[in-house]
Amino acid sequence: MRSSRWWLAASIALLSALPALPSGTEIDIATAKKLAVGLANQGQSKAALAILAELAKHRADDPEIYIALSRTHRTLGDTKQAIKDARQGFALSQTKTHKHLTARVMAEALASDGQHTRAQFWLRRAGQTAPNEVAKALVRRDYGYVRSRNPWAFSFRGSVTPTNNANDAPTSDEIVIGGNVFRDPTAQPISGIEYVFGATARYRFPATVKRQSELRFSYDGRRVDLDSEANEIDPDIENRDFSFDRVTVEWAHKFRNPDSKTKGVYDLSFGAFFDWHGGGRSQDGLRARGGFTVPVNERNTVRFGFEIEDLDRRDRPIRSSNTYRASVDWFHTRASADRLNLHLSYADTNSDSSAVAHDSVRLSAQYSFSKPVMTAHISLGVDLRNSTFDNALFGPDPRDDNALGLSATATLPGLGVYGFAPVLELRRDRVFSNVPRFDKQTTQLSLSFRSTY
Repeated sequence: MRSSRWWLAASIALLSALPALPSGTEIDIATAKKLAVGLANQGQSKAALAILAELAKHRADDPEIYIALSRTHRTLGDTKQAIKDARQGFALSQTKTHKHLTARVMAEALASDGQHTRAQFWLRRAGQTAPNEVAKALVRRDYGYVRSRNPWAFSFRGSVTPTNNANDAPTSDEIVIGGNVFRDPTAQPISGIEYVFGATARYRFPATVKRQSELRFSYDGRRVDLDSEANEIDPDIENRDFSFDRVTVEWAHKFRNPDSKTKGVYDLSFGAFFDWHGGGRSQDGLRARGGFTVPVNERNTVRFGFEIEDLDRRDRPIRSSNTYRASVDWFHTRASADRLNLHLSYADTNSDSSAVAHDSVRLSAQYSFSKPVMTAHISLGVDLRNSTFDNALFGPDPRDDNALGLSATATLPGLGVYGFAPVLELRRDRVFSNVPRFDKQTTQLSLSFRSTY
């Protein structure tokens, strides 16, 4: 211990920034670390670095020294060395607190070096090892700051959903044509598990006070694992028959007039998507969307939207279509901080196929509770839809469907991993149709993960 004090005293004697300490002054390691941090906080980074570099030679297994070294090198503009120091500190960390602190300084160094995406990853690591709620809140704050400066944004989604109707079958196997009743023994609901997954990469162009644009690349997929009863119902059925893949490219733009009294925001997007069903190309589509979002007051916001979609069916060209949709959304925050969202839309789908051409009206509501119920954040939803088809296909009357969907969602942030919280959703859908072939009933319980940052 005496030798450690000797070299530390000798190094301090060489620092012109410390005239108050006489030559040969002896201090212990803990005091030296505090002294270095104090010098760094006072803007004397070079003096702090000299002490920390000497400490690192003799205490190479101390993560706190590398935390201070990383921050000091970053202050001096040497972000590459700051990253190396933080990585070394993280490798040496044995406690949750040290892992949290080294992950944060690594994120700071990466952000200063312009590596925002990697910085966000390390902030998620810091959040995973945060010792308390205050530390977690600081990580969320830093994550938002880094994300706002990163032109690239990546998001991932996925869910596992056991369901009693994985093949989207009707409740009845009857088909009535011209008053004659036919039966299709394969048209029966089959239980199974749905796997849904996807990812989106966004590139945000430099924004101004008035405008913001971004380019999006997305992939969404669906796979189904049918229960063993599937081959008893239909020997030719395969899981791959229900697979789905979609690739989307989209450009989105938001703009506003800061001098306007309404303070509203306009949005426009144009995209193209390409679909595969059962492993084969099925359809291509073009879509244009737009809207105007305006705050009514502190608790209420309204959005008016429109959408145009052109669908080119490659598998069945006669079922190609174009759809025009208008919608209005109302977002309300109650005094209790509970949130209520209402959605109303009308759509007109035109097609040469009587199985496709129809008008539809949709009304949905979602209520989210602000206070957790046994640590779970709960939201409830209801979805009402009516679809009226233009022409009769089965029987003398056009098909008319009324659908009801009910859902309950529980988000469990306390069980989150790296900032992703598990989400459980129970959903019940029922379609009442005047054509038995399209009368359906589905119950699903899904598990997914949602980012809490």
